[in-house]
Amino acid sequence: MQRAENFTEYISAFEKELEHVAIDSISEEPYCKKYLFHLLEHKKYYLAIYADVLYKLVTHSSGNKSKITLVDYGSGNGLLGLFAKFCGFKKVILIDIDPKFIIASQQLSAQLNIPIDGYITGGIDALQLYCKSEIPDAITGTDVIEHIYDLEGFFSGLQQINSSIVSVFTTASNPVNFFKVRALKKIQMKDELVGGGPSDHILFGEVALEPFLKIRQQIISKKYNSLPDTELFALSKATRGMIEADIIKAAEQYHISKKLPAPAADSNTCNPLNGSWTERILSLDAYISLYSTVGFTCKFYAGFYNEYEGGAGAFVKKLLNASLNILGNRISPYIVIVGYRI
Repeated sequence: MQRAENFTEYISAFEKELEHVAIDSISEEPYCKKYLFHLLEHKKYYLAIYADVLYKLVTHSSGNKSKITLVDYGSGNGLLGLFAKFCGFKKVILIDIDPKFIIASQQLSAQLNIPIDGYITGGIDALQLYCKSEIPDAITGTDVIEHIYDLEGFFSGLQQINSSIVSVFTTASNPVNFFKVRALKKIQMKDELVGGGPSDHILFGEVALEPFLKIRQQIISKKYNSLPDTELFALSKATRGMIEADIIKAAEQYHISKKLPAPAADSNTCNPLNGSWTERILSLDAYISLYSTVGFTCKFYAGFYNEYEGGAGAFVKKLLNASLNILGNRISPYIVIVGYRI
């Protein structure tokens, strides 16, 4: 483990660059613009998070930043990757499953005059294909790991890309913060039983969603329209946490054996249409197992609260941040997971 520089020293200069960003020119998509507006509105906090992510990444890497090719996974508008390039990383590659965000990140790169070395639309399969000619040294992602449908496949893909890759992911799905878990379970149950819409959260998206349970019922009934209502409901409940293709497989197996599959643990649920988990909560032991299965180890660090904005809450958040040295992940709003070769 090497001594890394303090990336917070770059924040002030990068903030000045962000002052010139014209959000309306980034994208025609309202969600892309709304998301960027949110990041820029709270830029001091997010840039502090990015600086911390890059610090931990370089600390656990064998080379300095000027030798590191970095992937920003689930990059959205690309702000983390752009900050990394601004800080002097050798190469930065942005990847997001949504092509609208890839276009938006290209526009933001052009506005900031910070060239990005590669853009990829897709998930881990697309990254593997790209990396046949460009092997990255590190990968980062903020608020993305808790949404990835097949984490086993994801980590296996990373290992195949580079068996010594260093990864740093942040997730607000902190399994050891009781209050955070309680709040997240309410969100999960709402998506599962009630559905969600843009009014739920500023970063929800533009399109309302039906309850995931109802969507699964529709998928199963389309395949087996003569299934009795009681069995349809039972099978729909049992397939919680499955994407459409896996729901159909489970339904086919049930048609043969009449055995229900096991639903996702606890209240975890995902959008059956795209597999995106609703703030998936996994135990620290589960993450350790996922990393170790493909030859990585991982460390967990406490994230910090936004004390950069005024108001009465800022004082409380400063106190909470001061308490992190003692209570750590038990009170942190998010966790940082650093993975590296054993």
